[in-house]
Order: sequence, then C-alpha cells, then structure tokens
Amino acid sequence: MAVSWSWKYYNTNNSAWDFVVSDSNLIGFYGPDGFGSPVQVGQFQDSIHIRTSINLNTDACPPPHCRNTKYISASEISIAGGPTQTLSASVPAETDCLKITLTSDTPVAATNVRFYSFDGTTITNPPQNCNVWAGEKGDTTWTQIHGQQNALILTDHPDPATEHIWYIFMSVSPSATGAQTQFAVRVECDLS
Repeated sequence: MAVSWSWKYYNTNNSAWDFVVSDSNLIGFYGPDGFGSPVQVGQFQDSIHIRTSINLNTDACPPPHCRNTKYISASEISIAGGPTQTLSASVPAETDCLKITLTSDTPVAATNVRFYSFDGTTITNPPQNCNVWAGEKGDTTWTQIHGQQNALILTDHPDPATEHIWYIFMSVSPSATGAQTQFAVRVECDLS
C-alpha cells in the first residue's frame, strides 16, 4: 500500500488548490503588513503565506495569498481580514481552509485522525513560544493544539477509499519576541 499526503491552500485568482505546502514550501504566519511582518506578542496573525525553506525571505504564494483564518475568541473567526464571524457549519468555507488530502493506491479507512502542533522535534512537546489554535470545517469552537496529547480530533473516515480530505483552519499567537522556529504541525491517523 502506497500512501501520500498533500497540504494545499486555495488560490482565489485561479480557482484552484495550487498553494502547496511541502518540505520546501512552509506555512508562515505574519502580521498586519503581510509577508515578513512580525505578529505582535499576544496577538494573532493577520496573514498566512507559503514561504520557501531554501530562502525564508521568499513568498511562494502570489497575491491574493492564502486565506487568513484568525482566532478572535473561542467561537469566533475573522477570515482574510474581514469582520468577526461565528464559527458554524458554513463558516469558514472549505476554500478558506488548509486542505489536507490522504491518497492511497488501494482503498483504506482513516480513523483516529489527529492534528496538532509541536516543537518540530518531539511530538509530545508543545511548540516553543507559540499558542496554536485550530479547528476542522464545521467545528463551532477552536481547539488549542499543543503537542500530540492535545490534538484536534478530526472526522474519522471509516469507509475505505483511495482519497480522504479534511479542511483545517488555524491561527497562531507568539508568546515571545523574535522568529519562532521551534514550531511545526502534523496530522496522524490509523489506516485499515
């Protein structure tokens, strides 16, 4: 069984899922002045970009960039700098989210699906100097995702298929000044 994962953001200019997250294209969270601008300590990001890991100063997603999903309160979100909205079955839309796709050459079921942040090295350690919140499309509250033991539980896909998709919204707030490099996110599941 060969399994692969893809992580993508929607490009509203092309009406396609072509902002690809990979080992060489990383998710970056930035402040009110866009790519490269800092997020103030205790605040949440105002923009999400894809940046290259080879040159951290290169924005790999052209305007309009990724749709920003900003934590406002436990049940509220601001999307792409818009007004505060209440999380619901329709807010945020799929195209506002990170699309995570599991593809398999043979049909598999995906259960015990978890999404969490960690320090980039040890999955049980929380990210350093970052507060990370996330939700799955349809959730009515945000979940703080710090380490594997505090994962966001995603929808199980118990019926075998060659493709499974989840839509995630995420927001980050630094708790210290400077670039926060001990921070990563991960998805895990059991396949059968």
